[in-house]
Amino acid sequence: MRKIDEYFFALYDLSLYLDTHPDDCGALSEYHSLIETYKEYYDEYVKTYGPIAFTDVKSDDYWTWVAEDWPWEGGMA
Repeated sequence: MRKIDEYFFALYDLSLYLDTHPDDCGALSEYHSLIETYKEYYDEYVKTYGPIAFTDVKSDDYWTWVAEDWPWEGGMA
C-alpha cells in the first residue's frame, strides 16, 4: 500500500506540473512510466488483499463491497 501511495503522490504532483507545462515531453513520458508502475502495484494489491475502492469491486449479480469482513474484523491478512 505504501508503494501505491508513493506513486499516486508522484503522479499527482507531476499532473500539476503538466497542467502548467503541457508540452514538456520528458515529463509526459515520465507520467506514462509512473502510471504503468502505479497500475501494476495497484492491481497486485487488489488481487492479493481485495478492493481498495468501490470501483474495484467485480460484481455481476451481487454487491460484494460490504459482503466480506473488513481488514480490522480479521477478514484480510
